[in-house]
Amino acid sequence: LQDVLSPEPGGYFAAMIKGKKYSSKELYIIDPNGINLYNGGVNDRFQQYVNVAPEEVAFLTFDSMKDVVWAAFHFSDEYAAHKNTGAELGGGIDIQKQKLVAQIEKSGKLDGDATTTLAAQRDGTRVVALDLFATLRVQKITDEAGAPLSFIQEDKLEDPNLFVILPRALKAGEQFTLRTIYSGKDAVLNSGGETYFPVARDNWFPTNAAVPFGDYADYEMQFRIPKGLTMVATGKRLSETTEGGWNVSTWASEAPQATAGFNFGRFKEKDVRIEKPAMTVQSFANEALPDVFQNIQNAVDSPLPGARPMATAALGTLSTVELMEKPLAEAELAIRIYSQYFGALNHDHVAMTPQATCSFGQSWPYLVYLPICAYLDDTQRHQLVGESLRQQFWKTVGPHEVAHQWWGHTVGFDSYRDQWMSEGFAEFAASLFVQQVYAKDPKMYLDYWKFRREFLTDKNNMGWRAIDAGPVTLGYRLANQKFGNVTFDLIYPKGAYILHMLRQMMSDQKTGDRAFQAMMRDFTQTYTDRVATTEDFKAIVEKHMLPGMDVDGNHRMDWFVNEYVYGTALPSYSFDSSFDNQNGTTVLKLKLTQANVTPEFKMLVPIYVEMADGRVFRLGTAKMIGNQTMEQSVPLGQLKQAPKRAMANYYYDVLATDAR
Repeated sequence: LQDVLSPEPGGYFAAMIKGKKYSSKELYIIDPNGINLYNGGVNDRFQQYVNVAPEEVAFLTFDSMKDVVWAAFHFSDEYAAHKNTGAELGGGIDIQKQKLVAQIEKSGKLDGDATTTLAAQRDGTRVVALDLFATLRVQKITDEAGAPLSFIQEDKLEDPNLFVILPRALKAGEQFTLRTIYSGKDAVLNSGGETYFPVARDNWFPTNAAVPFGDYADYEMQFRIPKGLTMVATGKRLSETTEGGWNVSTWASEAPQATAGFNFGRFKEKDVRIEKPAMTVQSFANEALPDVFQNIQNAVDSPLPGARPMATAALGTLSTVELMEKPLAEAELAIRIYSQYFGALNHDHVAMTPQATCSFGQSWPYLVYLPICAYLDDTQRHQLVGESLRQQFWKTVGPHEVAHQWWGHTVGFDSYRDQWMSEGFAEFAASLFVQQVYAKDPKMYLDYWKFRREFLTDKNNMGWRAIDAGPVTLGYRLANQKFGNVTFDLIYPKGAYILHMLRQMMSDQKTGDRAFQAMMRDFTQTYTDRVATTEDFKAIVEKHMLPGMDVDGNHRMDWFVNEYVYGTALPSYSFDSSFDNQNGTTVLKLKLTQANVTPEFKMLVPIYVEMADGRVFRLGTAKMIGNQTMEQSVPLGQLKQAPKRAMANYYYDVLATDAR
């Protein structure tokens, strides 16, 4: 439709290919606005979603349970001209400002009024594709002067996409403002106990369909919610009043935001002020429990006749208010640590808020959605869900989501190929939290990396390892039946390991993490309030790399990035050592073997010694190339007692399998 209505030459092409072996539904597609396909309504169990924008060329299978993107690229001339960068957004538009008014009733029904200012990215833009939650139905769309505009929004159970037809074609860079009036249910759910669950996190308002998250824009928002409830939203709160039976608040972004959102309910609030950096941390908790937890509490307090009694003493009283100090303290400590490593945030507060689910957390600018299980203590969680690796998730979900204030918001990601930096860097940041906050239990830090290696290397019930699915730069394209949850099992831990390995390469016995911190602060400052690509990060690493990291002698990190970022390398190590006393000098004899790699594979493997008193020191670093065995004797000087042991890769410095 864009090509038909535009006065400019079109470029859209699609070919359906009837495959004979894997699937009969293959699709080769070229779309100058970026590949962004959605098929299936909100209740369709076979709904499919393929978004590789801003890439314009793709070959894929579009077949319910078999869907997979085999290849996706930019146009060849974009690579030649180096235009395949973060300056290009998918969808052919750049949303610059959103003025949003939302009224949410007790039932969760939402009435919206959105004024959206956008700019065309190319000549001839006539059709605008917007993302709006499927059950939010549009009543009308007008231009800035109030003239009605044509739009397309089919039935929510068939094709919920929203398209606006502009009255004339726009030139590249030309702005246009449209106003959308809409309403509907299910975008916000009433969870019971005056708690609410915002289901439509990034599309409760019309936004760029190809880039629902990451099209940085300025936001002005007004919310009307039932009187007595508290609204917490992204941006700075400008005012709050009561009008009849409504609580009315206004909010504004202080800098361009990747998205905007809210959480509300009958909240209790507690704040703490940090002086360095200047920051207010807020913790909100539901005064009452959502229905799902209230039912559990009722079963504990008043079990049905003949029902198996629950462990009342162990479960205790479920209450987020009683435990709201925990997320407050975690956020305060996390912000102090992350500010030291990544630099100060460009806003002055962060709000920790509960959501009525245990399965995931999320972070928007200024605002963190914590799973309600994160408010409970270990004993209560164990009684509710039993033993699970999820227990590890809940221990660090707060610090992880706080880290997204830096990674994903202050610094965005250009496309799905770069999203590993957002999730991986946040997961790495949580390791800093564990290392420093739980310093009295160093095993907890080692276990943190051990568990993440297990996510990557343990075989699932189909016999596949997540690390073999593909490189992290393919992101969510790697999700399929064989490899399962690539988010939790690949993107999070592999992305974290990449940054952890760089930290270990840059650490120094005398200066600690100073070089690494300088690198990360530079990255944050350079890309504040805009997106960054994987290559952008690589350039920052090369700017700050230490001499010992220059393995190829060309002041580039290709050797590492090609192996772990763009590749799926996983070396294995074996290590043997002994101590000998030669004329009063303690000598370490070591044998290190690197295996299961290509001849070109290179790695810096740290060697550690643990002293008699339990202290661990890094002795040095072995440069290993290909499948190699290194044997060496290292004099340690005159020691009163021989060290307990020598270790390679003690801090899981290198993502590998080894004989630890």
